Amino acid sequence: MTKKAIIIMALVLVPVGGVMAKGQNESPMQGSEASATGVQVKKQNMIKTQNEGEDSQLNVQNAESQKTEKSKEESETEVMQSMDKVSDQVKLLIETTGAKGGIGEKVRDIAQSQVKNQDEIKSDVEKLNARGSLVKILLGADKKTVQSLEMRMEQNRLMIQQLEELKLETNNTSDLQQLQETIDLMIYQNTSLQDKVERESKGNGVFGWLVALFN
Repeated sequence: MTKKAIIIMALVLVPVGGVMAKGQNESPMQGSEASATGVQVKKQNMIKTQNEGEDSQLNVQNAESQKTEKSKEESETEVMQSMDKVSDQVKLLIETTGAKGGIGEKVRDIAQSQVKNQDEIKSDVEKLNARGSLVKILLGADKKTVQSLEMRMEQNRLMIQQLEELKLETNNTSDLQQLQETIDLMIYQNTSLQDKVERESKGNGVFGWLVALFN
């Protein structure tokens, strides 16, 4: 091989060798940078997912809290409405049912007793509503008033049974309608009162054990 050919080959191989060496030297660094970038992206995705999960959980908790408050307000409204409706219906029952004889006297006796029962229900509900949140936390539920309210509910159930029996003693369409409307309202009232009793009975309070000693 001539000197000229050797020089030409050297000129060709040197740059190629330099490029290969450069590629070999740069490759580990580039791989390291790519790996670091991948880890960083992965961490960012994990943080984003975690934040989204926390936001979702917070939204659920807020929704449940709002639902509870709304449910409580609706229940209290139903209790107040039931007292007004039952009181009005009982008065109507006294004035109209059996006006021309028949079961009128029996209905009026039952209804007049129920007027007093409705007054007691209203008194018990007002006592429970007047018990502040702090008092409930410290002393727990007003058990005596809750028990009194449960007794009024039992009186309602007794009246419902008596009115159901009176329905069998008349064929008067108007009387039957008034009796049934009263029964339906009494059932509605007891349902709303039962919800209130359950809410008021929750929690014994921090010093509830001390209150129990004097009851």
